Amino acid sequence: MISHNRIKQIKSLKTNKGRKKEQLFIIEGSRCVQSYINNSNLVKEIFMTEYFSTANGKILKECNKKNIVYTIVSDRDMKNLSDTKTASGIIGTCMFKPLPSLDYDSKRWLYLYEISDPGNLGALLRSAAWFNIKNVALSKSSADPLSPKVVRSAVGAHTYLNIYQDIDYQTYFNNEYFIIGADQNGTDQIENSDHNKKIVLVLGSESSGIDTSIKNKMNKLISIEKLGHGESLNLAIAGSILMKNIAIK
Repeated sequence: MISHNRIKQIKSLKTNKGRKKEQLFIIEGSRCVQSYINNSNLVKEIFMTEYFSTANGKILKECNKKNIVYTIVSDRDMKNLSDTKTASGIIGTCMFKPLPSLDYDSKRWLYLYEISDPGNLGALLRSAAWFNIKNVALSKSSADPLSPKVVRSAVGAHTYLNIYQDIDYQTYFNNEYFIIGADQNGTDQIENSDHNKKIVLVLGSESSGIDTSIKNKMNKLISIEKLGHGESLNLAIAGSILMKNIAIK
């Protein structure tokens, strides 16, 4: 059983204000929850339906192994808790990940300038984790990286990353980074960059890209060579291609 007040508290985590107040965020979906259980100690509590618990005994065993509290809830309550149209049957709450100080010795940073689409942000975080770019910074006016849709789209990538919000891009110029901006009209390619340098890859807003005043200060503006047809690449796809090209093995 789950009380009305508890449901209300968890639903509040769908808002930025609620997350900050409770210092918790929502994880939802089997793969996402499994990733947080396996790769972090952040999971505070899990809620699942009877059907889900019967079909997914492995998660129950892992909850017991790691002493994670779980509660069986009705389908109706799960629908109420869920942030999706079709509830997956499992949802959890996680504590905020403690962040170390900004690491200006790190060889690679991803800087996201006013990225507003939660799905794109989640996909970019997923790619950053895949290509081992552990430090990600977001400018002001970017989507909240702990919103439910971003967390679902990232499918556990948060556990591998240090994600900083409201970071001024100027801080990288002050710490001897080579700043590469992605721009559809960029005249260079990322393959021509000196990979021995400390690099910050800057990706801009889906609608308007990187502000002109910032682009003018970049060390290099790059684009992805078009080999076929189409007007442009989706931001998350373009960002993934570029991250692959600066990844350090």
